[in-house]
Amino acid sequence: MNDDASNRKRRPIRATAVCVCISISAVLCAAWAQDDGGGAADFGASAQSEEASNEAAAQDGGASSGEEISDGGVQPAANEESVERADGKSGKGGAVDNTPLFTAPKFELGLGMVTVDGKRWSRADLGVEFAIWKFGFFLDFELFLDDKWRLSDKSWDFKNNPAEAVLRKIRYVRYGQENEPLFVKFGGLDNVTLGYGMIVDGFTNMLRFPDEKLLGLQLYVNDVTPIGLTVQTLISDFAEAGDGGGLYAARLAVRPLKTSELFLLDGLSVGGMYAVDANVQAPARTWSVDSLSPNARAEDSLRKDTRSFALYGFDLTLPVVATDILEVDIYSQSAFRADDVSGWSIGAPGAAVRLWKMLYGQIEYRYVEGRFMPEYFDAYYLEERYSRNSLRSKDESLSDVSLNGVFGRVGADIFGAVNLGGAYQHMFGKNKDDDKSMTSRYYEARAGVGKTVLAFIPKLNLAEAYVRNADIGSSYHDKNGDIKTSEFFDPSPGMYLGYRAGVEIVAGLTIIWDYRYGWKEEADKTGAKKLVSDDHWRLHAAVRF
Repeated sequence: MNDDASNRKRRPIRATAVCVCISISAVLCAAWAQDDGGGAADFGASAQSEEASNEAAAQDGGASSGEEISDGGVQPAANEESVERADGKSGKGGAVDNTPLFTAPKFELGLGMVTVDGKRWSRADLGVEFAIWKFGFFLDFELFLDDKWRLSDKSWDFKNNPAEAVLRKIRYVRYGQENEPLFVKFGGLDNVTLGYGMIVDGFTNMLRFPDEKLLGLQLYVNDVTPIGLTVQTLISDFAEAGDGGGLYAARLAVRPLKTSELFLLDGLSVGGMYAVDANVQAPARTWSVDSLSPNARAEDSLRKDTRSFALYGFDLTLPVVATDILEVDIYSQSAFRADDVSGWSIGAPGAAVRLWKMLYGQIEYRYVEGRFMPEYFDAYYLEERYSRNSLRSKDESLSDVSLNGVFGRVGADIFGAVNLGGAYQHMFGKNKDDDKSMTSRYYEARAGVGKTVLAFIPKLNLAEAYVRNADIGSSYHDKNGDIKTSEFFDPSPGMYLGYRAGVEIVAGLTIIWDYRYGWKEEADKTGAKKLVSDDHWRLHAAVRF
């Protein structure tokens, strides 16, 4: 075995070891440190977490206490008692721990259609959610009928696949909340953002739930020790980690002047981050290779080989306003490729603002050089990490560019009447051939009817829509096979849009319709590519009792 192959096989082990060591160290720091009011992981992440919590509202018949259920799984509800910032400080401190010893269980019965291995199956699920002190649990007991209406042993095959049979019963197990000194969550992860999101932004391992039920880990230690140590770690999927793959990320930040009481400077935070996908070719291991396909040999090689991709970066945060009404942070962030390919990005200056817990925003000026993409590990990463049609990983599809421009994110909960959220990036510059017409534009937007208004609309308890286009200005093959440039609202491989609606049939019983439109390029047997639909829908009943 040559040195390159040997190194590729060792990288996943190293990545796992690094995350495990950091996690153990973080737990020890949290146990050793005295709680001086507790901190939070991230102002920027907090804003996005609140947006996603609003977006998730009532998909399965309404949110349960302390958690909300989204199409990507379960995520913490927006914290109403503290404002989180990237400096590791909490907007409120010294709160008395009034966590009840035991929270009565809540039951959820779900009936509906799901996508399993690309086919329409029926799924019945009894979910049980309960908490014992700071420990929270959500367990799933599922039954599946396949596309031919036969009872499947999926999630119950203890003889041949005992690990899956046991682990599919776990939606999540957690300790604490994201803004507390120690937070641990095992299972389904949603809307995970580290720092201000230059590297890891809104990541989820539940994009294909319940077809794929991945079990990952979040471990946060927030603002402990006299230097305000904050550690955030992420493991996307333990099953893939055992097979030499998986996404791993860790961020470490300190407030070196925390005890100085210097005006503004005592809140100064300095952070560093590292994230690695131990095997970007991992999706190939699930492919069914057709020996007659022109790509059969290449696909078979991808199934056997591994290749990692990593990013590292730094961030600097200075809180300039910190009141109950208004919080303002000035920040900068950067990210760099860890391989031999040149690619980096800097976001500076940047500002994050929260007003009355009702309105929040983030804006920064960005610079991108080489083959790089900000928010690289995002909500759709596990779906985009490797393309079977082009036989290229996400990093291999990046263009060599020199760009600069503006990125902004905003969200609002307008007195419970309307929930709004969105992000937009507009960058311009040139490519390696000195073509100065190059741009990098994308947007995402969401709008939903708030709980206050829903309370006055009989039977309706969920109404929202969303849209995203990550490839504005890029080229793709349309449905006729012709090359076309993606515009703002054109169906393209980077475009998603959808809606969710929930109607209460009787007290406690809600019918949920969830439809997501999408598109992808697909090659026929001759290798010609055309744009085809890649829709996903889910119709199910949710009962809470």
